[in-house]
Amino acid sequence: MAGKLRIGVAVKHGVDVVLTRADKATGLIALAGAPRKTSDFDKNAVEEAVRLRDKHGGVVTAISVGGPNAKEALREAVAIGADEAVLVTHDGWADWDTRAVGRLLAAASRTLGGFDLLVLGEGSTDHFSGILGPRVAGELGVASVAYARKITLENDLLLVEKDLEREVEVVAAHLPAVVSVGQEINTPRLPTFLQNLKASKKEVRVLAPEALGVDAATLRPSVVAERVRVPEVPRKLTTLTGATPEELAQRLREALASEGVLP
Repeated sequence: MAGKLRIGVAVKHGVDVVLTRADKATGLIALAGAPRKTSDFDKNAVEEAVRLRDKHGGVVTAISVGGPNAKEALREAVAIGADEAVLVTHDGWADWDTRAVGRLLAAASRTLGGFDLLVLGEGSTDHFSGILGPRVAGELGVASVAYARKITLENDLLLVEKDLEREVEVVAAHLPAVVSVGQEINTPRLPTFLQNLKASKKEVRVLAPEALGVDAATLRPSVVAERVRVPEVPRKLTTLTGATPEELAQRLREALASEGVLP
């Protein structure tokens, strides 16, 4: 690996699915004004990128594709240890799907001079398509390795451990490469108050699609969801009574057996 190691890490400022609610009137998930946060898997990606930088030297660049508020996720990445931050945004960012995001991440990588290693979370906590890493690698024409639980660099050779059902697979690929990591790869550090304060003052470079050589008009969704509904789960609200705990337990068992829950 000639020269300084250049590591890119993708960071998404996604919807906090734990705090979303369904609109009872429409049956739709109320996304307008829904709270957002750094995708959990992306924190693992940032942590791993920083650890590799600390071990091998180089520079970590955090990149986010999304709205203006994604600067919050980028500054969190800087607080964890990223050296610089880049935001790719446009007025129509809310309509970008995985295809558009993958294309923009690849274009950003080329515009920024190319990365030896681009690290992503295995999926985002809101969409979790699990295909963004392979999409970016396909756009760049480089190797793609997914579901990494351990990453080792030996000069320009990348060694990745992957968990299979009954065994561990070790994959080797030459740099440059794109790697998607799972949460078992590490435990992201918690930045200190001073690190967060310093990161809050960090300049975030903002780029439009056109600055990356991408026409924003070509980023329209390839698949459109025509209808989304929250499924209704009817509840029987069965009341069980019994004179003693033993009698109540027996009736509960009988009720569960009638539903097929117990044999």
